[in-house]
Amino acid sequence: MARFRVLVLEDEPATQTLIEDLLRGEGYEVEVAGTVGAAKERNKESEYDIFLVDRTLPDGEGIEFCHELRKGSKTRKTPVLFLSAKGTPDERIEGLRAGGDDYLVKPFHSGELCARVEALLRRSGRMGKQETMEYGPFKLDFDSRQVIVKGKAVHLAPREFDVLAVLASQKGRVLSREFLLETLWGYAPGQSPETKVVDVTISQVRTKLGAAAEKLVTVRGYGYRLDA
Repeated sequence: MARFRVLVLEDEPATQTLIEDLLRGEGYEVEVAGTVGAAKERNKESEYDIFLVDRTLPDGEGIEFCHELRKGSKTRKTPVLFLSAKGTPDERIEGLRAGGDDYLVKPFHSGELCARVEALLRRSGRMGKQETMEYGPFKLDFDSRQVIVKGKAVHLAPREFDVLAVLASQKGRVLSREFLLETLWGYAPGQSPETKVVDVTISQVRTKLGAAAEKLVTVRGYGYRLDA
């Protein structure tokens, strides 16, 4: 993976360390700012591929920093992921309307943070186009949108292919139903409809995968992962 540069605006030392270690372990180049003022200075000095922004900082609101990013010619389209303990629907909507591209509520699952960062980078075009992906017994061809399992082609409907692809891209990390709804079905962060569409789609994928379906694991009360 290319060395994408991440600026994390977060004032809590333990959370700073958690995010730094997590993203550096995934190959990202990470810098941290503990105040809005420090983040503004770093943004003047360097260019970043994505910003992770807390809402409540010692010298102001992360939304203020997001507003500044959206006014800048170089950062107008750079992805912004809010990370905040402010998690009511109104607070999430406020962050998105301020220019945030995604919103993850603390405490968060480490795998989901990585998945959201990767999804935003891919959506922004920074990751480029991927033609194939291999993970465990699965080979995914993105041009033909076909899945090969142990040399045999498996036909999946478009949404079924998308679900398997995003799970495979996360290499065994657990992804929540909420993340899948937001990423693949377009639900807004914080919107928690009483829908079983994710579970139904997963069930359909399992039926078509046959014996390989054992690799698609349900994490009760949270979501799904794909084992190698």
